[in-house]
Amino acid sequence: MRKIVMIFSVILVLMNFSPAASQEISTGKTVLSGFIQVALNENPHIQAAEKEWQAALEGIPQAKSLPDPMLSYSHFGQSIETRLGPQRDKISVSQKFPFFGKQSIRGEVARSQAWILEAQYRAVQADVVLKVKQAYFSLYWFDRALQISQEEKEVLQRLTRVAQKKYETGQATQQDVLKAQLEISKVLDKILSLKQRRKAVEAELNALLNRPADASVGIVDEVEVPEIQVDLAELYEWAKHNRPELKKVQHLIERNEKSLKLAKKNYYPDFHIMFDYFVIGGGTTAQPDDGRDAWMGSVGINIPLWRKRLRASEAEKATKLKASEDLYRNAENETFSRVNELYFEVKTIEDQIKLYQYSLLPQAEQSFKASEIGYLAGKVDFLNLLESERMVLMVKTSYHKTISDLRKSLARLERVVGKEFVDTEIMEQEEGRAELSSKLSDGQKTNDIFNHINLKTKNKEAKENE
Repeated sequence: MRKIVMIFSVILVLMNFSPAASQEISTGKTVLSGFIQVALNENPHIQAAEKEWQAALEGIPQAKSLPDPMLSYSHFGQSIETRLGPQRDKISVSQKFPFFGKQSIRGEVARSQAWILEAQYRAVQADVVLKVKQAYFSLYWFDRALQISQEEKEVLQRLTRVAQKKYETGQATQQDVLKAQLEISKVLDKILSLKQRRKAVEAELNALLNRPADASVGIVDEVEVPEIQVDLAELYEWAKHNRPELKKVQHLIERNEKSLKLAKKNYYPDFHIMFDYFVIGGGTTAQPDDGRDAWMGSVGINIPLWRKRLRASEAEKATKLKASEDLYRNAENETFSRVNELYFEVKTIEDQIKLYQYSLLPQAEQSFKASEIGYLAGKVDFLNLLESERMVLMVKTSYHKTISDLRKSLARLERVVGKEFVDTEIMEQEEGRAELSSKLSDGQKTNDIFNHINLKTKNKEAKENE
């Protein structure tokens, strides 16, 4: 009987443990790569840009096709007498044929226009991805600031208890207790403000993902500090070949070149072929072929006579071509300037992060510990202790804010060069965490999860050995 009760108790514990654990992991963490994928699939702005590109692709066969043939019918109100009889009706079919090469050039112009819209579509994608990253790294900072503020509240509560005991023993004044309680109230107010600001960023991110504004976004996990392994010259080269805005202007130049070529072709005539069929009335002559219908074929050309109009059209296209070339040089200069600015911005923030890691954070924590020990020994007043605690808070918060700023600057730099170059290991770690969360939410056994982690570790070690 005792054994049955023990088994039943274990089952209840497992039933209570599994859902709670899975819910905490599945709803508690967020993955950047997942957000980006959802945005690329669901964002309305991206979908609209993609449809405009697809619509432009449909214009290529339209531009290359011949104009519709013309079919006409004529009835002679007063018949014209011929040798075989009176003409009663005429049926005509005509087709216009542009001069050799014009249709293919029109197709190339339409294709270049489609490429322009494709580059625009890629630019919209990159803009949305950048906004998702910026919102994500803002959420990272809010989550770290909330965590640090919560820790600060706990520290202040502990200091309040210490001050209360010292006050009860006559070693401190009641003012120390009141100051500590006031600091706790300030921290609580700060936590409320941070939560409200986080909600605003959540709504911005949900709009990018095409989700309801009040949809919950889980806690953002720790963000890695990547090492930048590229130099400025390499970034310039990437931007020149990958930036969507530069590609867009390149295709604009190509389109204007083709348009100029087409304008020069307009000096040559187009052809017009026509076939006429005449219905002849019978029984009116003594000819053996009385009433036999007749037909006629004809060929015509238009005469490009008004040269002033043609020269103006050619000059217009040539001017547009020069304008697009100037646009490209301007876009390239602005791109290189922006790459240079963001590159040194990233390098500066990297130095700031190292300063926090190796100097400011350790010094602030040591100063607080020394102040706490001094206060307990009666050598440091409570005001100096609070000041040391505030310094630790400020340094920790600023440290994570600097990490957030670094990742935002890197995202902007990737947007300018049109290429992602941040360490791929970070993305692999995020995907691994997402896979693990999925397995936990499905209620997989703990042993299977540990086996999965061990297998991942062994595979990574094997790759490193190779």
